[in-house]
Order: sequence, then structure tokens, then C-alpha cells
Amino acid sequence: MESLTQTPHRYRFTGHERVFHNVSAAAALPDVLSLFGYQRVFVVCSRSIHTKTRFIDQLRQALGERLVGLTDDVGEHSPLSNVLKAATQARDARADVIVSVGGGSVMDMCKAMQLCISENAYDRASLLDLQFVLSEDGTEMLTTSRAPARIRQIAIPTTLATSEWTPVSTPIDDETRLKARFVVPDGSPQAILYDPALLRQTPTRLLQSTGIRGLDHAINTACSSSPHPFASLLAERAIPLYVENLPRLGDATGPEAFTQCQLATWYTGMGQMSVPHGFSHWMVHIIGPYGGVAHSDAACVLMLAQARWLEGWATPQHDRVRAALGRPGQPFHDILHDLLVTLGMPTTLDDLGLTRAQVDDMIGPALAHPMVTRNNLRPITTEADLRAVLALAWRA
Repeated sequence: MESLTQTPHRYRFTGHERVFHNVSAAAALPDVLSLFGYQRVFVVCSRSIHTKTRFIDQLRQALGERLVGLTDDVGEHSPLSNVLKAATQARDARADVIVSVGGGSVMDMCKAMQLCISENAYDRASLLDLQFVLSEDGTEMLTTSRAPARIRQIAIPTTLATSEWTPVSTPIDDETRLKARFVVPDGSPQAILYDPALLRQTPTRLLQSTGIRGLDHAINTACSSSPHPFASLLAERAIPLYVENLPRLGDATGPEAFTQCQLATWYTGMGQMSVPHGFSHWMVHIIGPYGGVAHSDAACVLMLAQARWLEGWATPQHDRVRAALGRPGQPFHDILHDLLVTLGMPTTLDDLGLTRAQVDDMIGPALAHPMVTRNNLRPITTEADLRAVLALAWRA
């Protein structure tokens, strides 16, 4: 009798209970809070949303006495000192839920705040002791926290990078300038409110660059070294939505392009925690803090370099996406390059303002990082491999 070999697949549900798409977030939030029985809200928002739009004023009015605290002291990459301060404020305010309004840094901060409150960890050393560990096969990030979640987050995203879909938080350590790495129990938002009107208040360039980070997540899911059929299906649907709609955000007169991009983040997020991601996802965590580069800008360059590195190694995956885009004969990296040029995004490490010496200094930390050299469809395991793929990022 012929033996059958089966490839095991693991799908990870990340704890979301409700997703509200194409809603007015300020109007919908009170009912969402009532749905879960929340009465004491601590808001964490970006400073630009707080000072340059009327949304927080609208939120204050909608929440009334339910609002017990608010901070916009987040900062780029959500430094640990800001996390600890805000967690203490939320604890002292006796908040029973955190509402995030912003992008990845805001949501990362809220996840780390949740960990502080659940573990009663209000100093740097105690919090850093809770960083994730890897599974024995190196494909899954495992939490080291054992305390039950004492507080949850409701997310109102204003960017497109998909942070609202994971329990992972990577705030920067002020002292070392390295990213801390947490997997927070129940760290994925309990509910997400996608408001396309609010999304339109984000500067177009920032919105499009975070969309590239979301696209990079989708590509890493589709081209994973250990793919999952459901995750791949969602990612291969998300990629065309990003490619077709990101260029439309700058001159869109209606909500459709914004709504479609938010849908792309939903598709991407639903699968990305179920498969390991490769080089471009994780190298951002080195280039960002070491080079003083925004995550989303670094993602543009590294996504393109990875596509060149995978040419001939991810042919079936690239073929399916090329077909969906109606560009079956074009190299996938050329499609991505065309998109980046259309959006006016960086395509090389030179464009990021980095020098050869700066990138050389990143080689050691990248090799020491637990994920950069793991789980790449075309292996990147040695210093020579790492330098070879980075050489593709210097190319125009």
C-alpha cells in the first residue's frame, strides 16, 4: 500500500472577538465598550492625531465619564520608559480597558502596557525578563508570561501595517537602543474598529509607507518557509489589494481605496501569525533603531531586496500573485520596484541615508537576532548570506 506523507499545518487564532469594518469609530466605540461591559477607558493615541485632528475631541465627547485617562506620550518605536509610565498611569486610573488610536508604535505600546499591568511589572528589568522565547523548531514565538490578562485593548488603527493583528510588541529599550521582544497573552486587540474617514487624516506618505509594511507582511506570509494554505490564500488576496489601492490614496475622492487597503490589512493579519516570516520582516528591527530609520521606510528597501533574493526560489508563489495582478511575465521584484517608484518610496539603502559603515555595524546584531537568519525560503544563515542579500539592497 502506498504511504502518504502529510505536511502538518498550524493555524493560530490570536484572540480577536469583534472586527468592525467601514464604521465611524467615535460613534461606534461606546456600543463596543458596552458590548464587553467596560466602564473606565484609558486612551493611548499618537501626538499627531491628538494635536492635528479633531478625533480625540470627538472621542472625549462620545466617552463622557467613561474616559479616565489619556496619553499621547508614545514616541517613535514606543520606548520602554514611555510604556512603563503609561502603564502606571492606567493602573492608577483604575482603567478596565485601553483604547489605542494610532499606528504600530501606539498599538505596540498598549500591548506592552497590558503586560506590565498583568504581570505587575513596572520597572525596566522586570519587563525585560518577560521577552519571548522560540519553540524548539524555531518557527514559533512563545510567551514567557504566565499571568492571566488583567486588561485588554480595543484598537482604532490609523495606518496600514497590521500591528492590530498580532500579540507581538517590540518597543525599543532606551538604554541599549535594541528592540525588546514580547508576545503578550491576549495582546491582540479584543476588537478592531476600521474607520476609513479617520484613515484619510493620516498624511498620505505615511499611510502609503505603512501600507508597504503591511504588503511586506503579506509577501512574507505567501512566501513562508513553512506555509499554511489558509494564510497563503489570504495573503495572495491581500497583495493585489495593496498594489492596486496604495497609489490611489493620494488623489482618492471617496472612501473606496481606504476601505480596500484596510481590508488588505485584515486579510494579511488573519494569517501572518500562523507562519514564520523571513528576512525582510525581521531585518527592519535592526535597521530601524540602529539606523534611525522608520520601520515602514526600511520595509520598502528590504522587501525589494528579499524579492530579488527569492527570484527562482518562490516561483509558484510569485506566479499566483503575478497572475492576480495581470502581469504574468514580469519579475516580481520589478512589480514591487514599479510600485515603490510610483509612490515615491525608497528603493535602496542609499535612499535611507545609510552608509556602508553603518550597515557593516548592523551585521553582528542581525546575526545575533533570534529571527533574522531563521525561516528564510532561500536560506540566509551565514554572514556571507546576509551580506549577499544586503548587497541587493544597495542596487538601484
